[in-house]
Amino acid sequence: MDLIIENLKIPVELDNAEHYLKACSIKLQISLKSISIIKILSKEADFQNCNQFNYILTLAVNVPDSFDYSKNFEAYIETAVPYRKNMKIKERPIIIGFGPAGMFAALELVSYGLKPVIFERGKKIEDRSLDVKQFILQKQLNHDSNIQFGEGGAGSFSDGKLFSRRNKNTSHVKRVLDTFIKFGAPEEIAYVSKPHLGTDILFKIVINIRNYILDHGADLYFSSKLTGLIISGQAAKGVVINNDMEFYSADIYLAMGHSARDTFGIIYDQDVFVEQKPIQVGVRIEHPSKLINQIRYGSKYQDFPEIGAAVYSLNYTDKSKKRGVYTFCMCPGGEIINASSEPGMMVLNGMSNSDRSSEFSNAAIVVSCHTDDYDSDHPLAGILFQK
Repeated sequence: MDLIIENLKIPVELDNAEHYLKACSIKLQISLKSISIIKILSKEADFQNCNQFNYILTLAVNVPDSFDYSKNFEAYIETAVPYRKNMKIKERPIIIGFGPAGMFAALELVSYGLKPVIFERGKKIEDRSLDVKQFILQKQLNHDSNIQFGEGGAGSFSDGKLFSRRNKNTSHVKRVLDTFIKFGAPEEIAYVSKPHLGTDILFKIVINIRNYILDHGADLYFSSKLTGLIISGQAAKGVVINNDMEFYSADIYLAMGHSARDTFGIIYDQDVFVEQKPIQVGVRIEHPSKLINQIRYGSKYQDFPEIGAAVYSLNYTDKSKKRGVYTFCMCPGGEIINASSEPGMMVLNGMSNSDRSSEFSNAAIVVSCHTDDYDSDHPLAGILFQK
C-alpha cells in the first residue's frame, strides 16, 4: 500500500535517500527493507536554529499491505491528468505576445486540439539573446528585441523563481509546475518549498515549448507587433500586425507584458475598455553573497555549499496609510541587469542562473502605489506614472 509520511526532519548534512528511508523506518516502526520511496511530495528548509539546519519532508512511500496505517497515516493516491476533448471552433484563436502568459495560453489551446496563431513583437530567444548581448556590451538598444520584449518575455532573462500565493498543492499550481518539468525543468521544483529555475534552464524550456506548440499545428510569427484591432459592431474581429497584415478571428488573447505601453495606447484608442490598476515601484540593491550568507546562516553554515546562496525577505506595512514596502524578486548569487526597452529610459531587473553562484546577491525594495497616486482618473494615467 502507498502512504503519505509527513514532517520528516532530516539534517542538511544527511540529505539523501538513505537517511530518508531511515527516518521513515523510525516513524513507521517497520524495517528498512519493507519501505520504498515513491516520490518526494514536499521539501522545506528549516534554518531557524543556527546550530542545526534541517529539511522538513513529506514523502509518498510504499509499505506492506499488512501495515496498520488507519490511525496515524493517510493513504497516497496519485491524481490523474484530466482528459481533454477536442474543441471545434470556426476560426483559429489569435495570441498576442509569447511571454509566460502567451505560452501557457498556447499550451492550453493545443491541449484541446486547437491551432492558435501567435504574434510576438520580439525575436526568437536565440536571436534575442544576441541583441541583449549587444546592448550590454555596446549599448545598442533594439526597441523590440531586448530584456523586456521577445520570446519568453522578461522572465527569460530573470531569476526564474516560481512563486504563487495559492497553496502549492492546488491543481492549478501543480499543472504549472508539471508543465515546466515536462519541458526541461528539474523534477525537484515539484516539491521544494521555493522552486527556482534560473535563466540558463529557462532558455532551454522556452525553446522546447515553442517546438511543442509548432509540432501541434500552431503558427508563430516573430518581429510581429500588434498595431491595431479590426472592430465591427463593437466586437473585435481580428488584428492588424506591423501596420500592413490583417488576420481575422473573434478569439483574441492579449498576453502583452506590462512594458508594452504602446500597445495599451493602441487598444485604448480603439475604444477597448481599459482601467487603472495599482503597481509597485522601487529600487534594487546589491550586496556580496558572503555577507548575506553570514547574516542568514551564521558561522556554522555560511560556507556550506549544499544549501546554496542565502535568501531573505523583508516587509513593513503602514496600516494608517494602507501602504506597504517590501523586498521583491530577491536574487541570491545573481546579478543586476539593465532591462531598458525604450531609448533614454532605464529600468533594472535581477537575474541568476540555476547554480546561483555569483559573488553578489540583490533584491528589489518596492512600495505599493494606489491608483490615487496617479493624480488623474484617465485609464492610462498609471502608464504615465510608470514612465
